[in-house]
Amino acid sequence: MTEDDILFDEAYELQEVIWRGSCSTIRRCTHRLTAQHFAVKIVDAAKFTAIPSLTLDNLKLEATICHMLKHPHIVELLETYSSEGMVYMVYELMEGADLCIEIVKRATSGFVYSEAVASHYFRQVLEALRYCHDHDIIHRDLRPHNILLANKENSAPVKLAGFGCAKRITDEDVATSGRLGDSFYISPEMALNRPHGKASDVWSAGVLLHILLSGTQPFLGTGESLRYTICSGELHFDAPVWGAISDHAKDLLQQLLCVDQNDRLSVHEALEHRWLKNRDKCASRDHLHLTVEEMRIFNARRKLKSLIVATANSIKWGHPSLDPNCDAFSDIDEDESISNHAVNAVLDSIDEIQFLQDTPWIQRDVESMRQVLSSSRLHLLLTGISSIDSLFLFGLLRLALCVYIHNFSRYSFLRGSRRKDVLSGPSFRAQRAFSSLLGFPTQLFLFFSFLSYLANLPIFVVEFHFR
Repeated sequence: MTEDDILFDEAYELQEVIWRGSCSTIRRCTHRLTAQHFAVKIVDAAKFTAIPSLTLDNLKLEATICHMLKHPHIVELLETYSSEGMVYMVYELMEGADLCIEIVKRATSGFVYSEAVASHYFRQVLEALRYCHDHDIIHRDLRPHNILLANKENSAPVKLAGFGCAKRITDEDVATSGRLGDSFYISPEMALNRPHGKASDVWSAGVLLHILLSGTQPFLGTGESLRYTICSGELHFDAPVWGAISDHAKDLLQQLLCVDQNDRLSVHEALEHRWLKNRDKCASRDHLHLTVEEMRIFNARRKLKSLIVATANSIKWGHPSLDPNCDAFSDIDEDESISNHAVNAVLDSIDEIQFLQDTPWIQRDVESMRQVLSSSRLHLLLTGISSIDSLFLFGLLRLALCVYIHNFSRYSFLRGSRRKDVLSGPSFRAQRAFSSLLGFPTQLFLFFSFLSYLANLPIFVVEFHFR
């Protein structure tokens, strides 16, 4: 796994940070001899193995799989180094952002985003996935974050990245364990902890196609409510954004998002679908204005969640670098599990807000709504404030609760027994009482001001949308 003859620092010079996670960082780097630019993923082995169920074998498997994959639509791993408890994985540099961000950025600049463009991008993703499946590798984390554009040119190819959850299987084999990707993209069999294989990647590709066509996620919620919506597999095409989408595209989407994996198309079969194979005839070239606007909101939510995670993972979070004698955040290290739970609660509350906002009541199961209102996350938000001293976590918790209340209060149009069941519960009464104490606009401004200070970012770069 390592290059023993030379150390990473002797071969490359580190540049700016591209992305920061809890146990790894991605940075731009320059080769000292050739002056070529690359991206290096730096993994802290101690922090990585501290995550439950993860060992160095997982890291070795990721490197082994990435070294195997040589395809024009897969980000190439070039070299791997290891020294002093750090693993350095050198990849080709992707100058473009992830696919959804680039779509909105380019549409804002005047480029047309149409079904034909979506078909072009999606075909490249499936070609990368077909290559993986032909080599008995399942990705298990297919989502916009891991689909990058190679450069900033309008004709830039799409490349698949993010093989941290990937696994090798045989045709007769299925995966039953290991790391799984984002919960919104996992298949029903994965959501139920059942054996899964290549068909699960096809499901994730279907979720991606839904986003490319409408700018929205097909399945919303958290915990049990999300599992319920995934396993029901119900798709709804009555929103205005779907009016501009062809029947050919909807047909492919429905065949990718079949709940029964035996009925799901394979990647090879999907590539033969007329919407992909006969793009000129079956995919419209009209600009999808509503899709772009929905995708803009989708990206804004992702940016907010990424900013929260990046701030929590920053050096200032656990190591106050401005004043070495300052211990303002020392309480975080005393009980890291509480901090992690608090941040996760905030992230989950954002997902619950989206569930409440974007799922029409007529399509929402009453039991799913009850699960949201009685969830442990809401209780944690209500009780966690008094048990955590960190100002940052205090602000996060209060903001999440205020946003939760603010958005749910919009559903005052409920009638009859449904209105009585939902609005008479103790959870909702507690939310309304707490809402009266905290002004939402003021709380939002103070939160972002403080968050921007922690992240060393000016307040105006934080993009956030509420409907």
